[in-house]
Amino acid sequence: MRLTYAGRSAELDPISFFFRPILNEDRDLTNNFNLPSVFQKSIEKKISERNKNTLERLVINVANMCNLDCVYCYAQGGDYGGPQEKMSSENGKRTFDKFFKMYDEIDLIQFFGGEPLINWPLISQLCKYGWKLADSKSKNRPVFSLITNGTILNSDIINMIKEYDIKVTVSLDGPPQINEKLRITRQKITKNTISNNIKQLKKETEQPTQVEGTYTHTHVEEKCTVVDVMDYLFNEFGVGLLHMPINVLSSGIKNDPYSLKKEDFETVQKSYADAVSKTIYSLTNNTVDKVSALSSALDIVTTLLNPNKKESKYICPAGNGTIAVDSNGDIYPCFMFYRFNEFNLGSVNSLNSINNDMREKFLSSLIPNSIANLSQSWAKKFLNGCAGGNYFKSGHHGLVSENEIRLVESMVEAAIVELSHMKTDLLNYLPHAIKLFRWYNASVPI
Repeated sequence: MRLTYAGRSAELDPISFFFRPILNEDRDLTNNFNLPSVFQKSIEKKISERNKNTLERLVINVANMCNLDCVYCYAQGGDYGGPQEKMSSENGKRTFDKFFKMYDEIDLIQFFGGEPLINWPLISQLCKYGWKLADSKSKNRPVFSLITNGTILNSDIINMIKEYDIKVTVSLDGPPQINEKLRITRQKITKNTISNNIKQLKKETEQPTQVEGTYTHTHVEEKCTVVDVMDYLFNEFGVGLLHMPINVLSSGIKNDPYSLKKEDFETVQKSYADAVSKTIYSLTNNTVDKVSALSSALDIVTTLLNPNKKESKYICPAGNGTIAVDSNGDIYPCFMFYRFNEFNLGSVNSLNSINNDMREKFLSSLIPNSIANLSQSWAKKFLNGCAGGNYFKSGHHGLVSENEIRLVESMVEAAIVELSHMKTDLLNYLPHAIKLFRWYNASVPI
């Protein structure tokens, strides 16, 4: 099969992709990457000691409300179509009690919204309670993270982030001319509030280490590529990791000027393919503190460099590696399904466990070979899709859109061509570069 990217091509079988051996070479990785000592701690020990009954990520909606009204918001402005409310202390503690009882370990607890920092005192309370609970049960303390729009910051929040080593992801769609069109404020927020807050947070806490954005028709219209967003984040804030899915509200579901159109996707494919190329170049030409990367590109390259790696059982961690709890205590496979009764798995206020029959039914639609159009794609191994995104695009959480399949194929194609032209020493270096970059950023799932 001949793959082409940026005027270069490679005659390769992308499915088996054993085009070069990965050698085990001794390297002074610390010197090569200028890796600060604080980031040299290996997470492999923790992985090897994992109990079988481990939940990778527990997401908690601490604030079913938001101070922004983003034009593409699947959460209906942050309240998911329900009452605007803050999670109570009782529901928060019941969530911790229930899931610490259900699982031997919880790797990551992620505070979510709406805008979670609207209810930051509860976050602080639950971090303290979670550590105390883990210690009392002789369990590993979970890592805490939160996703914020960057509009709320004060000294108490900064101290909380420091005290509990909270990993912060800021939601930002790119430069101001893009972000201000997409993220509409509901209250008075000055033009530079978000930028100033990110800079202050970075200075005080070294967070955020990653940004989450959404790629829309506005980006295409303004000729703002994914690489442009990556460059802006690194140059403006020193943030080197971008997670940027496409707008889940496609024009077929919500006909508005911000949704991606069918005619956009040729441009979108090139934009993401270029971001893959930039990621690979940055990893192999910069020290770890100067790397700029797209998170999905890291996943693609890691899979290409590990052809014998076992494929994921499901295309999305929802309902398996991820469980989400809404502000009212209801339990769902993922935060994108809050307030949809057909995906309700139970409640932390009930003595019953999660409805496993319903969960298994949900998961059965996420098995790659059960998805017809996905199973026919040569890039199916790389399509770690989004069940929530599928649902909003097509009305079914297990139906992957053709546009998304073509998008992933173009990204994998770009990665293969780049790697096939790479010198052997850099190719051997790349797996280490990715691992160290992840450690340096202490990156967590979004």
